[in-house]
Amino acid sequence: MAQVLILGGQGRIGQSVAADLLIYTQAELVLTGRTPRPQSAEPSRVRFLALDLANQPNLEAAIRASQLVIHCAGPFRYRDTQVLKTCIASGVNYLDVSDDRSFTQNALQLRSAAESAGVTAVVNTGVFPGISNSMVRLGAEQFETIDQIHLSYIVSGSGGSGVTVMRTTFWDCSIPSQLGLTDAGSLLNLTLLQKPSIFLNLTAKPLSTGLICPKLLP
Repeated sequence: MAQVLILGGQGRIGQSVAADLLIYTQAELVLTGRTPRPQSAEPSRVRFLALDLANQPNLEAAIRASQLVIHCAGPFRYRDTQVLKTCIASGVNYLDVSDDRSFTQNALQLRSAAESAGVTAVVNTGVFPGISNSMVRLGAEQFETIDQIHLSYIVSGSGGSGVTVMRTTFWDCSIPSQLGLTDAGSLLNLTLLQKPSIFLNLTAKPLSTGLICPKLLP
């Protein structure tokens, strides 16, 4: 039976990913966190692993024991691509929910290495900007021309948001902005509606096309 390693499995996103995998797959799940978790009644296919991503030997061992790694341990603006590099070196498929443009650009630089290793790597699958960009493109393709696109990122009412989600929300959405399309359909650079005081993490063009191979689980 395939084993899926969910980095950041104690967080809200990681727990949601685990819940879906329990419903739609037969995979065994390993959920990680930085600190040990008190014993609880987990489904038989789920176990917890205390794992510090900075501990490379332990990270490598956990990855090599799995067939798929799902990286949910954000915020990704503070992460490097070491997990992805370790997956490629270990021949293990990889997916992340990254929401940071710099992280995504660095991850896409590893495309050739992943292809050579026969590793499927899907990056930037988070709600924002990954899935949001995909939704924009899907909608834009239904029209001959696009004058303007407006994106709103709202977590109100979603319930249970942890401190990481709230920090990311207020950081990324602190500057109102607009995006437009060229006649060719590519996204223009964002237009800020007020003078920025911090860096706004919005992509000028979709960066969610990180699919290298078509299959994640064997």
